Amino acid sequence: MKDQYSLLAPFYNRLTKLVFGEDLTLAKRHFVENIEGRKVLIIGGGDGLAYQSFQNHLSGEYWEISRAMLQKAEVNLEESGLSFHLGFFQAEKEFDEVWLHFVLDTMLDEEIESLLREIRKSLKPQGTIHLADFFSPQNFFQRIKQGSMIGFFRIAANHKRKNLPDYEAILENQNWVKMAEKDFLEGWVKAQKWSLK
Repeated sequence: MKDQYSLLAPFYNRLTKLVFGEDLTLAKRHFVENIEGRKVLIIGGGDGLAYQSFQNHLSGEYWEISRAMLQKAEVNLEESGLSFHLGFFQAEKEFDEVWLHFVLDTMLDEEIESLLREIRKSLKPQGTIHLADFFSPQNFFQRIKQGSMIGFFRIAANHKRKNLPDYEAILENQNWVKMAEKDFLEGWVKAQKWSLK
C-alpha cells in the first residue's frame, strides 16, 4: 500500500498550526478526561503530537494507514502504553473509547459505515466514540479555506472526497446518539461524543 502521506509527514503538524492555530489540537483533546486505566482506540491519529502531553495515561491501540505518520507517532508517544499498528483497523480487542480525530473527512460514506460496524464489534457496552472534525463552513473565508484544503489533499494525499461527510446522519443511521458537543472556529470544527442507543 502506497503511503500517500510520506511527503506531507515531515511538515504536516506545522502546516496545520500555521493555518488553524491550536484549535484542531484543542478539539482533539476536548473530551480527554479520566483516561487512566481505560483502553483507548485511536484511528488515524497522525503523528500523535496532540496526545504527547498526556501520553503516560494512554493505553490501547493506535492505528494509521500511513507508515510515515505511524513512525512519527511511535517516537512522539514512546512513553505511552499504546501498541502501534499499520493498516486498516480490524476488531480483535475491546475498548472503552474510540478516538476519530480528523480522519472521517478523508473517507467515503461507505468506508465510514464499514469502519463504524468494525468499531461496534470492539467497543464495550458503555463505550464512546470521540469525534473531532470539520463540519459546514460558517463564513465565506472558511468556505474558501475548505475548498482549498480539499483540493490540496486530493492532489497531495490522493483523498477521494470532494466534500465533507454528513457524520451525524451516518452515525444516527447506525443507532449512535450524540451525548455532547463543543464548537471550535465558530462551529466549522466540532468535537463530539457519541454512544450507542
